[in-house]
Amino acid sequence: MKTILGIIVIAVVAIAAGLALTPRTTLEKRTDLPWQIVANDDGTSRVFGLTLSRSTLADAIRKIGEHPEITMFVSPDGKKAVEAYFEQVTLGGVRAKMVVSAALGEKQLEQIYLRGLRISRSSSGNRKVTLHPDDIMVVKGAPIGAITYLPRADLDAETITRLFGAPARRVREPEGEVEHWLYPAMGLDIALSAKSKEVLQYVAPDQFERLSVPIVEAAGE
Repeated sequence: MKTILGIIVIAVVAIAAGLALTPRTTLEKRTDLPWQIVANDDGTSRVFGLTLSRSTLADAIRKIGEHPEITMFVSPDGKKAVEAYFEQVTLGGVRAKMVVSAALGEKQLEQIYLRGLRISRSSSGNRKVTLHPDDIMVVKGAPIGAITYLPRADLDAETITRLFGAPARRVREPEGEVEHWLYPAMGLDIALSAKSKEVLQYVAPDQFERLSVPIVEAAGE
């Protein structure tokens, strides 16, 4: 079990080891912290002050106050995605990195790919596409499809349970190092690892199968 780096939960959270400490009264007034997830009746959810599937990337930029790097990624099997990468996100004294994915149709993605200014390829076979400025404006107006949150502090199982409650299901990856805690009602997947920082993925609850099915299938369950 990893050491908890100064986290007190419910209405008070103080994260140390390079994270700023935040007074109790400040945190009690916030509604945009990682564990403050509100599931809506229409299948969407609200987290970080943003409504998944409804708020836009432009809304996320205004909320975070940082201009992200917006890029298209193409996997070896041809799957395309446009993501905005935020290097430094601080909400309530909690520091993290964040990736916000735009919800775009296949036709839109293909058009953006064809207008790309430059394509580079990684050693893993993924292609990175630099977007045309006109397409960056289009992407900023697109709804948020998913948010990936990477906290700078390590979180252990006990702390996550206090913050988010017990998961509906736990799925361990085939290699055994990473375990996914799945929260369908909140549209949340938390990937826990003893060797690396935790990764939190948020989607609208009505889109949760899109996130969870590949995880479950990869585990052979």
